[in-house]
Amino acid sequence: MAALARARVPFDRTRTADAMPRQLNLLEAIQPAAAEHPAASAAEEAERGQVREMPLRATARLAERRFTAWRGRSGRRYVASVFAVQDGHALGFSDAVLLAVSPERRIVAARDSGPFGIDAALTRWRDAVAMAGACEIHVHLLAEDGAGRRSALLDLMPEA
Repeated sequence: MAALARARVPFDRTRTADAMPRQLNLLEAIQPAAAEHPAASAAEEAERGQVREMPLRATARLAERRFTAWRGRSGRRYVASVFAVQDGHALGFSDAVLLAVSPERRIVAARDSGPFGIDAALTRWRDAVAMAGACEIHVHLLAEDGAGRRSALLDLMPEA
């Protein structure tokens, strides 16, 4: 902040507003120029309201995908751990959002694991989504509370 204060042009009462050099607005400085973000195409606009997987760039080169991200209908991003549908570790998390994912990279079903992770109910759910075509279970652990998990579920849940 001290550097910004020193960089300002001193106020001169004899200058008119037109002759004064324009000071940099901090909000303008941190926002990218309009040319850097061209207008979205019609296809991008249509895609905004859809749930889609957005793989993490940092893990793209790894042979085994352990993490991925989903973009909800709202545009919000949800990072998730990736497990095979029969991997029992996926059901061992409490207070998580569970996403059943098909080989076509679509969410087949979604649910909250609950605060206790009831094994019998989760196992029945896993078996049902496996029969429905799911090959992976993605586990989102970053929702802070029940309201956050419900919000994530509504944003990511497949439309009926």
